[in-house]
Amino acid sequence: MKPRDISVASFLDSRHGLCPGCGSAIAMAHILSIVSQPLPSGRTKKIRAVVVPASCWSIGSGWNGVSFLGTNLVNTPFIAGATVGEGISIMSERKWLADDELTIVWAGDGSSFDIGLGLLSGAAIRNANVLYVINDNQTYGNTGAQESGATPEGARTQTSPDGKEVAQKDILGIMLSHKIPYFASLALSVPTLNDFYAKVAKAADQKGFRCLHVLSVCPPGWKCDTSSAPELAALAVDTRVFPLVEVADDCLHLTRPKRGKPVEEFLKHQRRFASIMNSPELLREFQERVDRRWSYLLRLEENSRES
Repeated sequence: MKPRDISVASFLDSRHGLCPGCGSAIAMAHILSIVSQPLPSGRTKKIRAVVVPASCWSIGSGWNGVSFLGTNLVNTPFIAGATVGEGISIMSERKWLADDELTIVWAGDGSSFDIGLGLLSGAAIRNANVLYVINDNQTYGNTGAQESGATPEGARTQTSPDGKEVAQKDILGIMLSHKIPYFASLALSVPTLNDFYAKVAKAADQKGFRCLHVLSVCPPGWKCDTSSAPELAALAVDTRVFPLVEVADDCLHLTRPKRGKPVEEFLKHQRRFASIMNSPELLREFQERVDRRWSYLLRLEENSRES
């Protein structure tokens, strides 16, 4: 699949209030378009609602009762996205429309990794019929880029000006422990278009709790150029900083980058990593963490094939 082969349906209104170059806005436009087209099974689903817990999208998704997403829009408190989404999906089930309607929760990493993790866990363990999208920009972006559980170790934020001192939370491991039917990590770039489109369509076509972990480039928070979202998403994959994983039917599949690159190729375009780039020791430690994580995922993949 190439960019010229894609026709993105006009869900996202140009009046949305998100920043120039926002990776989340690009991902939202593509995902809403993908799930509204015929899915692999041949079915076409109607989006019943997009549920948005407190985030950049709370101010970017609509104004004065008007949805800029082209769908029903439900804004919720920070903690409540997964639970509200589950409640809406139950209404579809009670009307015998569970196979024909899709409830999407679009939650940030602050809501998913931290503040809303408890209710996310509850919806996941109950296998709520929800497509849960983690919009991961690796900060609390709406309030000025504070450190979240998804912020990479060493990255500078408003609340960690010398670099984050603790590790990222393992959202893959957390979701695996809930035995959900589908989990995938994905990044939107030219080299990963096929992977992105296939995973979104597959998730939308299923029932139960499906989780898509989407890397969203945030120019203000990442201190990068506003035009860099597709390039940085590709570099995150090529450097293995953000591995592309798919888990379905108790089997984990790890996508190998076609051209592996050292982590500095990803880090050097973002001023939030300036202290790492200025220290050979910190850079080496960052590379070692990425390498250990990759080896761990390779073992998980091998073990899932054997079980």
